[in-house]
Amino acid sequence: MTTFDLNLWLGREASAHEDPAFGRLAEALQCLQNRVAGSRPPAEACIAAAHELERLTADLAAYVVPEAAQVAGRQFTRPARGQTLLPPIQVDTYDEKYVEARVTFTRFYLGSNGAAHGGAIALLFDDLLGQLANIPGQPRARTAYLRTDFRSIVPIDRELVVMARTNRVEGRKLFIDGEILDGGRVLSEASGLFVRLQEHHA
Repeated sequence: MTTFDLNLWLGREASAHEDPAFGRLAEALQCLQNRVAGSRPPAEACIAAAHELERLTADLAAYVVPEAAQVAGRQFTRPARGQTLLPPIQVDTYDEKYVEARVTFTRFYLGSNGAAHGGAIALLFDDLLGQLANIPGQPRARTAYLRTDFRSIVPIDRELVVMARTNRVEGRKLFIDGEILDGGRVLSEASGLFVRLQEHHA
């Protein structure tokens, strides 16, 4: 049975990037994204909100840093690691070959008719499968291809289970599969090829 290894999930540089205050900011932004996606405010409210967002954008411009110093996507103790593009995902089980998590596609990820957008589903798979391809202690890997099969509607605002496993490794190639489940029913599946970079390309 696999177990959740927090130290492995956090990685070697996690302590330098963990930032509870930024995590709170990222979660607030996700809430805002959901509210904007699901609302129809009058013109006056739109203009007032846009003005406030423009002010916040200008305030944060003073703190822009290079990619190596950013903390977005590196908050491993928070849902979606502080990456506001990703659906809120909470990892429960993780080892070097398997990861299992809970995910909720919120209103921001709506395609139509209560179903999550297919692009958001592919994004989730690319990220989670990529976590297995980029375990600490190994060279960085990039997605070579990702095939996503949609078996059934993936609903929004419902907690689902998402799993990924490494099936085989051939030299620098990692073949990783994933699936999203609602109870015991498979809603979507993915298969990907990830390639570990040579040192001079990392």
